[in-house]
Amino acid sequence: MKKLMALTVAMLSGSAALAADWAEVGEAGELLSTANITVGVGALTGITGTLNAGTEDLVDMYCIRIPDPSIFGATTVGGASFDTQLFLFDANGRGVTFNDDAASSGTLQSTITGQFVPAPGIYFLAISRFDRDPVDANEAALWLDTPFNTERAPDGPGAANPLLEWSGGGGSAGSYRIELRNAAFHVPEPASLSLLALGALAMRRRR
Repeated sequence: MKKLMALTVAMLSGSAALAADWAEVGEAGELLSTANITVGVGALTGITGTLNAGTEDLVDMYCIRIPDPSIFGATTVGGASFDTQLFLFDANGRGVTFNDDAASSGTLQSTITGQFVPAPGIYFLAISRFDRDPVDANEAALWLDTPFNTERAPDGPGAANPLLEWSGGGGSAGSYRIELRNAAFHVPEPASLSLLALGALAMRRRR
């Protein structure tokens, strides 16, 4: 039994050491109900996808997990050639943080951190083409448009309310990679869940 438990722990430890990107599956939606749910093992190091010019593909949203907000980060600097915006929402769709232009980059790409993230947990990360912005049920913006080069918690007239839809046009588009720091997949892969179940069963039999 001890050998079985040791094997389970070793395999899980090896999985935790893995790291990988998530590639957009199909068309990532722009709302919590249609977001791509990231599935994998270990650290989520980045997200790749495409926003298509000339179509209504203006926003992509992804469900991720943030283990430690103090060292979390997401950026499109160096990962996109078009004017991006990055938004983070909580599990209820309320805004957490946003950035249009990263202050230190001198570009039109975006960077957010965990400075406004209240606790570890599940969050929804969205990338949009400038100037496509989230609004509430009254079509009030969750964030003001300016200042462009500052990361901000919600500060618009709809700041206290959850996202209902998106408003505004979208500029240029293209492929992107959102580089992530201290993020994890929302759902472990089935193999990892099986290992966890095996370990739990072994502990029950031991008792």
